Amino acid sequence: MAFKYKPSLVRLTLILSSFVLDVICFTPLPRFAQNSAHIGNRIYYMGGFVSLPEPIISDFFYLDISTFTSTDSGNLPWTELTGLDNLFTSWGTAVAGGANKDLFVLFGGQMTPSETSSIVIVYDTKSNTWSKPEISTVNETNLFFLNDMAILDTVNWAWSYGTQDGAPEARNDFSATILSNGYIVYIGGSNLNNRYVPMTQLNMYDTNSAAWINIEATGDTPNPRGGHSAVLTTDGRIIIYGGSFLISADGRYTAASPDLAVLETSNNNYVWSKPKASGISPPTIAYHAAYLVGDNMIISFGNITDKGPTSNLYALGTKDKNNYKWLTSLDIEASVPPGTISPVNNTSSNTGALVGAIIGSLIGLLLLGGGLFWFYRFNKNRKMMEGVIETPGESTDVGFSRRHETMNSTTTSQSSYDYSRNSTNTKVEEGDHSKEFPPSNLSIQYNLDIDDDDDDKEFRVLPEELQPEYLEKKYN
Repeated sequence: MAFKYKPSLVRLTLILSSFVLDVICFTPLPRFAQNSAHIGNRIYYMGGFVSLPEPIISDFFYLDISTFTSTDSGNLPWTELTGLDNLFTSWGTAVAGGANKDLFVLFGGQMTPSETSSIVIVYDTKSNTWSKPEISTVNETNLFFLNDMAILDTVNWAWSYGTQDGAPEARNDFSATILSNGYIVYIGGSNLNNRYVPMTQLNMYDTNSAAWINIEATGDTPNPRGGHSAVLTTDGRIIIYGGSFLISADGRYTAASPDLAVLETSNNNYVWSKPKASGISPPTIAYHAAYLVGDNMIISFGNITDKGPTSNLYALGTKDKNNYKWLTSLDIEASVPPGTISPVNNTSSNTGALVGAIIGSLIGLLLLGGGLFWFYRFNKNRKMMEGVIETPGESTDVGFSRRHETMNSTTTSQSSYDYSRNSTNTKVEEGDHSKEFPPSNLSIQYNLDIDDDDDDKEFRVLPEELQPEYLEKKYN
């Protein structure tokens, strides 16, 4: 059985739509140790480490929280922005700065090429511009372990220093969370000798009195770790997730246990607990990003222990302290108190994304127009051929002409006539003969549906075997 392919306008439209979306959409690479900051209804990301020959990357993009409804990697609302002069960066600190908390302020970390003019780089989310503010130089060093307290004023762009009296020993890979009372709580991490700080040891810096406070936490204490994340809930819980622990001198790490732990800070009582979350838990990761959006802890990117970097996002419902849940779908607006998500005004769009969208749309429209034209011509030609009796022969170069061949059974000689549907008086030469078109010995059936005044009449040519004269002679 033979099948004829019938073009589908719906199928063609879907293919072209998919092409345009592929041109416009952006999907970030898996990474860890990226720089990120939560500003308004967006989480901005820059750089990080990836599994490439050149591991440090320079891309800059954001996640639109207001339209984030699923952790499905294929439906995440990513938008790519323009970075700064191909600056490759990782392991830095990024915060929301400025008087209106609408500046992406990047400080320190590993930068390639090395930044000598400024270790502070700023992106204005309103004007979509980069800058390097002129600030009195902070004490620069190539050391990885420091215990000084450097304070940056992102409104007046000025550095100052806190006291080192009572400061803890130098460390890295810790988390820092500021409480509503102005205390910054430092949790975990390791020192220069890869000795991990016990999770019972809480070092705090009082931003009100510029003094260090050291407290020992109680409760069900989790194991030590570094590279974990921490968020603060509205009722004073510090929720930490992930992290890793060095287990050998050759650099092998293991996942921190448990992956989820909660520090209760209300009433100046610091008590650890290890809650069990329902749902499908994500793999234990380290050096990721985590932010509290409404009642949900949004976890992104990171390094999966013994597997490598990821680009996945995960969401932990934290509203009920007695029932934590891993979520695959969520309603951000319903979980955010009024006024928490503030719009970020972008008066100028990103040039690269805009140009890509315009070019992709134009190409898509051109392809769509060409496809529709082809579809129209195909159907028109098919309708023109409806009702035509197919006869043996071959195509010629004269319009819609055919060659009608009749075989003389006595002499086995072949006489051929060329004719065209678009011509009513075409001369066709064969040997020494010249005949009018159509040949006078062929019967013609006119299509009665066509107006007689139409010069382009449609006719059907019957082969000799079906002509009345031939049939009458054969069967009478």
